[in-house]
Amino acid sequence: MDRPASSHWYESRFFIFGVAFLVLGAGNTFVGTRKVSEYQTLVAEGRARGYFPDTKPSERLVRPLDEQGERYNIARAKVDLYHVVLSGGLLMTGIGFILTIAAWVRLRIRSDADEDAAVPVHVDGR
Repeated sequence: MDRPASSHWYESRFFIFGVAFLVLGAGNTFVGTRKVSEYQTLVAEGRARGYFPDTKPSERLVRPLDEQGERYNIARAKVDLYHVVLSGGLLMTGIGFILTIAAWVRLRIRSDADEDAAVPVHVDGR
């Protein structure tokens, strides 16, 4: 007995990879968005206190780095890190969306072809 065409979704590697990329990409996008905004706030607070990343090397030697300056530099590095996480999440979500749609179309075409093949064709014209 043939299985219904709707049960073949889990056999499609495109679909499985697409959904996996969608879920992982959405998670990375969510975490990246939240963390980027959190650390950008810390960087803005650091700049308001007078910590600037583009000071001359001689000025950095004159003014020693205190705890707040260290927090500012760590926050800047984390902003860059979470920008990468966010970009990767958006890329993975896009790839997942494309793979999932392609798998859905492929399964739809395959199920339509299976249904057409199952319909008996009368040759004698009756």
